Amino acid sequence: MRVRGYAPATPCWAEYMTADPAGAAAFYSGLFGWTPGEVFALDGRAVAGLLPGEPGRPGAWLCYVSAVAAEDGVAAVLDAGGAVLVPAHDRGPRGRAALVADSAGAVFGLWQRGTSGGAEAAAEPATMCWTEVVTWDEASAVEFYGKAFHWSERKSEIAEGVDHIEWFVDSRTVGGLSVMDERYPAGTPAHWRVTFEVEDCAATIARCLELGGAVLTGPLDLPVGHYALLADAQGGTFGVIELSDAILDTRL
Repeated sequence: MRVRGYAPATPCWAEYMTADPAGAAAFYSGLFGWTPGEVFALDGRAVAGLLPGEPGRPGAWLCYVSAVAAEDGVAAVLDAGGAVLVPAHDRGPRGRAALVADSAGAVFGLWQRGTSGGAEAAAEPATMCWTEVVTWDEASAVEFYGKAFHWSERKSEIAEGVDHIEWFVDSRTVGGLSVMDERYPAGTPAHWRVTFEVEDCAATIARCLELGGAVLTGPLDLPVGHYALLADAQGGTFGVIELSDAILDTRL
């Protein structure tokens, strides 16, 4: 499905930062069938970005939240107790961006639309379908994102004893919140995570391994589908999900 734009304060874009853009391009084009470049494309539609990173650092996905004005988004982050890592700046005709962190240090971007509002494809395999904040401190995250973006928290139980936490604005779901526990290594920093829809989770896992990646969690059978947390060949982590028939039926 082609996407024309995003409401303010909505996750809208993801870019992969790496010291080896050529290696990342080979991995993700091999995994998802994307056409590589500074902007990964799927059937001519922008689906993700690719940025050069610092030598010696592992690759990482960076998620962006849409902003009417990048400077205003920065001010809201600061007012909520966050930090600015890279001030608002032009990214050519595509838009303006800023790099910020929430009150727990989770890094994300702000995106002000120019010629591009964000990902141009969604609700189909090989596209971003979910972003979530992963943190140790649920209360601090709720306070920060509520103040910065007016997001509210909503919980539901997806399995016995397992909560699924969503961010929503005016009854519109915009993303998720995952609270770390003893299953995570001590000292794991708060971060954002991106998940991509896939047609076949098992086949995607097998292809990830063929390309030099790894499986960190899963596959898990959840009410929403078959999910796995993967790592690419450069250490960048991301989720993949084969959505359940019940979820897919809502698109019909």
